[in-house]
Amino acid sequence: MTPDVMRKTGLAMLAAVAILGAAQVAALPSRADAQTAPDGGTARSRTVSATGIGQIPGDTAEQAGGALMMSIEERSNGSDVQGAVKTVQDRLAKLRAALNAAGIPDASIHVQGFNVGPQYGYPYPMPMPMPVEPDGGTGSGAVPPSGATAPARPISPPEPTGYVVNAQLMADTTGPEQLAAAMRVAIENGATNVNSFIKGGPGNPTPPNPDALGPAIRQATEQAKVMAQASAEASGVALGDIDSIAVLAPTPSYGGGPGPIPTVTWQVQVRVTYNLQ
Repeated sequence: MTPDVMRKTGLAMLAAVAILGAAQVAALPSRADAQTAPDGGTARSRTVSATGIGQIPGDTAEQAGGALMMSIEERSNGSDVQGAVKTVQDRLAKLRAALNAAGIPDASIHVQGFNVGPQYGYPYPMPMPMPVEPDGGTGSGAVPPSGATAPARPISPPEPTGYVVNAQLMADTTGPEQLAAAMRVAIENGATNVNSFIKGGPGNPTPPNPDALGPAIRQATEQAKVMAQASAEASGVALGDIDSIAVLAPTPSYGGGPGPIPTVTWQVQVRVTYNLQ
């Protein structure tokens, strides 16, 4: 077969393949036909999204529990660290018993820390500078400049002079009244660094009751539907079925209550996307 014949044959085969491929493509059902706009472009699905907010009532500071933080400290002179540890343990037991008598159970009292550390000190009196020799201690006989001093005698490293034992205790209370009583008991029994905080306040919000989540989510979903329906009617279209729903985690919201005590409420957001007809 001559080169010219081979070239013509090859072109004929390519043309046949192209025609066959075009016929197969035309025979396939086109999914894009259903998505094609009247002007020949690709139609986009029409949706509208709205976000509703559901409210969950929270606690006021009067209803929230509290916690009391306190410390017990003992210092020992010399090397009797075991005696200091025993003293702190005895004082902790006495403080725990007093808190129990104030209505706080053992399960609500926790040791947060127990620390033992040495105290260091230097000998007294401190070493004084050595006197200056006429020649500055060089043996040369030269007179040192006016005001010159020799190095001080070497100072030995500090040695432990005693030990400090410190324990931190936390007591959970049911409310401000019990918290105040526990604070009085702690101070009367030698506790130091006594501090308190209210659980449910701005720094430590108490999570909402799970039983309250359902009504709040339904409230937010219904609110989103009302807003989407109003938006669709204002746009001259009809609301279709739901395309997607997203429920966000509850978030705290702080505000003033009927009195000076702040309240903590929770909000649940639900975002609903509807198809439009």
